[in-house]
Amino acid sequence: MGTFQKTARQKNKNARKPSNQPNATLNRAGGVAFEIRDPALKLITMTGGAFFAEPRFYNADTCIPTRGQGGKLEGLQERLKLVDEKLKDFASCEELNDTAREVIATAVDVAKGESAEDLLAIANWLRNDMYIRLTPQVLLVLASRMDGTKSLVRKYAPVIVKRPDEVKTCLLIHRFLFGYKSLANGLNLGLGDALAAFGERGLMKYDSSNFPTWKDVLGWIKRKRGWPLKDEVAKYFVTGDVVDGRKTPIIYARKKLAKRDVFDAEAKELAKRSMVNWEVLRSQFKSDAKEVWEFLIDERLLGYMAMLRNLRNVLQAGVSDEHVQKVSNFISSKQAVQRSKQLPFRFLSALKALEVPDVDMAARNELAAAVELASNYACENIHLPGVTAIFADNSGSMSSTKLSDRSTVSCADAANVLCGIVAKAAEKPYVFAFGTDIAEVGFTKNSTVLGIAGKVQGADTHGHNTNAYKIPRLLKSKGLTPDRVIILSDMQCWDDASYAGHGWGSSREEQKAVCDTWAEYLTSSAKAKDTWLHCIHLDGYGDAVVDEGGHINQLAGFSEKVFDMLMQTEGLTEEDPLPTVEQVREKWTVK
Repeated sequence: MGTFQKTARQKNKNARKPSNQPNATLNRAGGVAFEIRDPALKLITMTGGAFFAEPRFYNADTCIPTRGQGGKLEGLQERLKLVDEKLKDFASCEELNDTAREVIATAVDVAKGESAEDLLAIANWLRNDMYIRLTPQVLLVLASRMDGTKSLVRKYAPVIVKRPDEVKTCLLIHRFLFGYKSLANGLNLGLGDALAAFGERGLMKYDSSNFPTWKDVLGWIKRKRGWPLKDEVAKYFVTGDVVDGRKTPIIYARKKLAKRDVFDAEAKELAKRSMVNWEVLRSQFKSDAKEVWEFLIDERLLGYMAMLRNLRNVLQAGVSDEHVQKVSNFISSKQAVQRSKQLPFRFLSALKALEVPDVDMAARNELAAAVELASNYACENIHLPGVTAIFADNSGSMSSTKLSDRSTVSCADAANVLCGIVAKAAEKPYVFAFGTDIAEVGFTKNSTVLGIAGKVQGADTHGHNTNAYKIPRLLKSKGLTPDRVIILSDMQCWDDASYAGHGWGSSREEQKAVCDTWAEYLTSSAKAKDTWLHCIHLDGYGDAVVDEGGHINQLAGFSEKVFDMLMQTEGLTEEDPLPTVEQVREKWTVK
């Protein structure tokens, strides 16, 4: 009986593991996962740390049917099938990748739920706290057609549509999702309200011949005399005529500037009067690149983001030492950085852009130092008390996936920069990179955020698997019981070091899921049960590595603001402790 009892006992023990519970399913990598049952929270995890409709490492067609133990592929397949069912009445959605389709389907679920306004509150949060641009416009347009939200769209449109070109984006999204249907009344009026607030300069900044032009926009939106634009401004965009240069001085100066082919004193004066943007000047006066960039710097016609994105162009134009210093001072200005609200990975992108041959190295080094210094301001207002252990996913899916088609920065890079912020902001931080194995990262508090991010990126994880199940084991082996564990990942975690059918990996006895090793960790000491697990989804796929309950927090975001959110979840701020969804609902619902 001894052998039988031992076998029966082990089988019973395995059956009680989280990975073997009925609600366990598989993620796209074939590892154990759990659906996020609240559609609002699911939408947050899929959008806060990802850009809409960008290429993904995993897709439905390449899902791994089996790997390790636990989970049911049928659950994932059924979930993706339901997504397509929900989108059957939308035009063109089949052209999107499966993750983008699931974002839209989840948004539909939110709009049809008991708290429909959450959809617009999430869009508001994305645009104004996470600094995501395209996704909020998608959610706004979608909300305009949903019964539970369409009456709210007009009051949300002006706070979500923050730039003139986003009006055009909304119209393109509407055409994509709903074909040639007329705009819903709330969206029509809301976009008109947003357009009216931008003024002559804002509209001219984004005037181009690409569809939709401002003429197209004005034909699309129902307008009346003097709204959404002054009659003189509207007439210019419709006919090209300037009725009275005194009433439209920026347009008048821009038309005169367009006739110049030499960047002389008159062209410069017209450029100042028309408040022209850098794209126009660089395109119109290509042969005067150095003079154009020096003029833009002197006249402060470059905003912070434009300056950060053009450091390479400034460097390659060979501007004077004086102008390099002006740029350096501006980039490293604490006030300018904080006003600009840059996503932290933008600084890494700027630093990478400076890695160009055949430029003045002294100038390059000056600008690189300014970017590194600027990155430190991202952690200035963050304080994480106690012990924090943070783990950045540097697996293949994170390292090989760029944030967008045009980006030089990977999802792993974004995670590593957030690690750098925590390393400098936490009272007692432990920093790790993980892939096949886990590597601890050494640093000093004198290092910059980007310097620490570079160390995380360079850590040797012995391969690019996604073995997050080793995280709780490492904590246990080191005797670490931190106040919080933060995992930065796409959450497509494997169950073990083996890849079924590919002949890699370890023995069957070592196969584990994150949910199982986390459950084991919680029983390892009396203090462990008080440890918070914060799963920050980057490039989120809509599922979780651990089920809800206890000190488990699911959130997403490229911005350092996610650390403020997790602190409020723990109840360590002056505000009342609130789950992630409740925080978004409370702060970003327009009263």
